[in-house]
Amino acid sequence: MQRLSRAVGGEARGGAIACALLAVGCLALGGVFVRLSEVGPIATGGFRSLIAAPMLLLLDAGIGLRGGPRVRERMPLRDHVTIALGGALLAIDLCLWNVSFFYTTLAESNLLANLVPFAAAILGWVLFRDVPDVRLASPATLAIGGLLLLTPVGVHAEPGHLFGNAMALATAFFYTGFLVVAQGLRTRYPAPRIMALLSLWCAAVCLAVAMLRGENLLPRSAEGWLLLVVLAFTSQILGQTLMAHAMHFMSLQLGSLFTLLQPVAAAVYAYVLFSETLSLSQFLGAVVLIVSIYWAKLVLGR
Repeated sequence: MQRLSRAVGGEARGGAIACALLAVGCLALGGVFVRLSEVGPIATGGFRSLIAAPMLLLLDAGIGLRGGPRVRERMPLRDHVTIALGGALLAIDLCLWNVSFFYTTLAESNLLANLVPFAAAILGWVLFRDVPDVRLASPATLAIGGLLLLTPVGVHAEPGHLFGNAMALATAFFYTGFLVVAQGLRTRYPAPRIMALLSLWCAAVCLAVAMLRGENLLPRSAEGWLLLVVLAFTSQILGQTLMAHAMHFMSLQLGSLFTLLQPVAAAVYAYVLFSETLSLSQFLGAVVLIVSIYWAKLVLGR
């Protein structure tokens, strides 16, 4: 019986690892689809959220049916305002991140956007006077060293490249704000419903910004529409769902390590599709940053 339990446990763990790897591969495709999209980068983010919203609503309805008939409580105005705020923060995150793909490499953009643990510590201190954990000092110092290697500031640094990295770094702060809002709402509503409503607000803000920027808003071909649908399904739905499923069968430490493979997958995609490479110093900087982010997640216990 013990052998059977170990075998079943091993299969579950192996399946969870496979799910996590597939999730990382799906999440890292976001930058690739933005580069290939027939519409502007911000409009692409808007359609990604807009197309995902009905999928999430169907998922929420399916969960409701499986749980039996229930009466939904009326959502108060305060929560509607909070959802709108969360959607706006997610929209700004997507606007900055999607545009950054055209100034910097996919690997650098994905890596800098993963500096959420440090962004959370800074925002918590600035907004809520929550003193950062002193144990974050060492991984933060290591992260600064990695940033200097990844993005050397000097006479040989291209302004456009630095601008792209700055936008990618800013996404970490706006995404952290979005996570704070979503976490508060999650205590009262199912995750698919919250993400569906947040996605609708995110789409509205993104498409409005895209119109103001004069971006192309409609794909020119059926392939362009298909690309947007695949983007929404892989990056917005499949990636997050598979990762959430995998986390039920592995520790937080192992799960957080898998999420750090996203920049690696993005680097592989960029090399194969766009012939993007990193210099030796940038590669070392990426490794240092990955180590610092994982260290910070261990310190914070998530």
